[in-house]
Amino acid sequence: MKVKEEWERRYREGFYPSFPETHWLLKRYYKYIKIGPVLEIAMGTGRDTSFMAEKGYKMVGLDISFEALKMAKEKLKERGLKNTLLVRADASLLPFKEEAFGGIVVFYFFMRDVVKEIKKLLKPGGVVIYETFLKRQNMIDRPRNPEFLLEDGELYSLFDDFEPIFYEEGLFMYNQKLKALARFVGIKR
Repeated sequence: MKVKEEWERRYREGFYPSFPETHWLLKRYYKYIKIGPVLEIAMGTGRDTSFMAEKGYKMVGLDISFEALKMAKEKLKERGLKNTLLVRADASLLPFKEEAFGGIVVFYFFMRDVVKEIKKLLKPGGVVIYETFLKRQNMIDRPRNPEFLLEDGELYSLFDDFEPIFYEEGLFMYNQKLKALARFVGIKR
């Protein structure tokens, strides 16, 4: 099964909650984003895009799944949020100009080549808020492709040219599940 079809199936079958709570890392650090617009990569059902739009940010939400974007559109409409553009695209081929965004938000999506693109898409002074799985996650629950998982210390090193605001990695409880995560917030110099 192709990647796009797999994500469509997951959203159609309710594999992910339709609108879970905003990520803790974003709630804590979104105010560091002083300029817009803001891009959320692999936005899923739009929980973080919606949160940021409610805070007044002009948002661009990107996901490969039509089903996820449809769910996000419904939620944004219910909340009366119009400052959001939803884009169906493969995150490995980001369709934007360099320095187009004042902030980029990424949760649970990782491709090494895309990190280079993320850095190019941010304006100087722009903020990245990033959280994703470490390779250690495969020792905790279902197997994931290690190509899309981080080595310990890798996320920090990928953004070593940014001014760090926050970084941590380790094991964390989230929705009663243990997760091996790396979290980074930083400013592009």
